[in-house]
Amino acid sequence: MDPQNRKEAPDFYGYIPDDGTRAIIFGCMLLNSALMLLLRSFSASMLMLVRIRYFLAYLVGDMALYLLQKVGRGDFHYWFPVEGMTGLFISLLLRGFVKMITDFTGVIHFRHPFELGGLYWTLSMMLALLASFLCVWIGGGGAVEWTIVGSLGGAWAFIFGLFFLLMKKQYRRTFFTRQLGKQKTMDYFLKGADDSEKSRTLGNNIAQWWTIREDVKEWVQANWWRWKREKPKWFDLVWQSNVPKDWITNAEERSRLKSVRRERAKGRRRSSHIVLMEGMVRSLKGSNKTEPVA
Repeated sequence: MDPQNRKEAPDFYGYIPDDGTRAIIFGCMLLNSALMLLLRSFSASMLMLVRIRYFLAYLVGDMALYLLQKVGRGDFHYWFPVEGMTGLFISLLLRGFVKMITDFTGVIHFRHPFELGGLYWTLSMMLALLASFLCVWIGGGGAVEWTIVGSLGGAWAFIFGLFFLLMKKQYRRTFFTRQLGKQKTMDYFLKGADDSEKSRTLGNNIAQWWTIREDVKEWVQANWWRWKREKPKWFDLVWQSNVPKDWITNAEERSRLKSVRRERAKGRRRSSHIVLMEGMVRSLKGSNKTEPVA
């Protein structure tokens, strides 16, 4: 895996051993997604042969359950740093996009707390397997259909079991963790060993770290001028522009940051649908700008 990922998020990335099983594990990950896609596509077609509205009702119900639990746990806002109504709209679409991709391909990276989360990912895979068999039953499948769904489901379970067995055992817990995306974002600051790690909090949606906003504010105000002198690598104009403008009390410095934000806005002047597509691409890669994919 990417050494940078293992350095920045050692509790999530680094689950593939650096030995002869590496190629086998990558093969398992590829086969897992291919088998799940075949299984879900076949079972969905069986259900749609009976009534298309049955399939749509299942998709809507499953999606609603996922979104409601995100809202109920206070983790609906996506990590993508877009606020206001646009942020809510993008959060809704990206949450739905990631859930749909996961249901049909079982992408293992989407167990990340910023996405479905470990436990919900595992439960989704179990539900996907069960739903596939139910779809064939409702569709009145015969011996051939049951053989196909049984073979695909059994092959997926075997391949995933092999992957689970070969991966580093200390990472198996990531498939059962209940950690939320907002908790992960706040941990950057609360558990960060240095300023570089703490700084990653401000790269995510402020709604994810709103409860520690005052602590982050005090940290920024106490260290701002030291960072200006020392110029650490992460203290660039992009990061500075993420700092809320009311946190900087010096009039001259606030004016400078205002100009930086204005220049950034001029330079990128992109419509919201382009921002949305960028978020979807990053999600599909299982990454964000502070924590790239393994």
